[in-house]
Amino acid sequence: MQKLPWSSLILLLFTHSVFGWLLATPYTAWSIWLIWAVGILLISLALAAPLKLIRELFGSLLKSDNRAIIWVIVCSFIAVLLLCWINLFIRVLVLIAASARARLDLLTMGCNNWLAFGILGVVSLVGYGLGLWVYQII
Repeated sequence: MQKLPWSSLILLLFTHSVFGWLLATPYTAWSIWLIWAVGILLISLALAAPLKLIRELFGSLLKSDNRAIIWVIVCSFIAVLLLCWINLFIRVLVLIAASARARLDLLTMGCNNWLAFGILGVVSLVGYGLGLWVYQII
């Protein structure tokens, strides 16, 4: 196995640290922090999932006309929510971009899906926790 892609992983760590810093206001409840931690793990899992699984998931949604119409309505609703909360969406998009870059580097290195998920999840959660912690001590 080759050496880890440190530049991508450090970028991932810093990106999640900044996100944790921005989320760590004194008025934010710990349950919100926990929800975002689960969301970060879901981003890592979605990026580490094989394309066949994703194709099966989304391909089954479009097999009938009724499902396709419901899918279009749901996607439209999500698009409206994203436009209303563009500030939050941009932050999450930066997290996804940093995670995708690290995932591509891990894929190039030859990691399997579960190892990539583990590395992405650990680095992301450490960065997120580091951002929360630094905000609390400063």
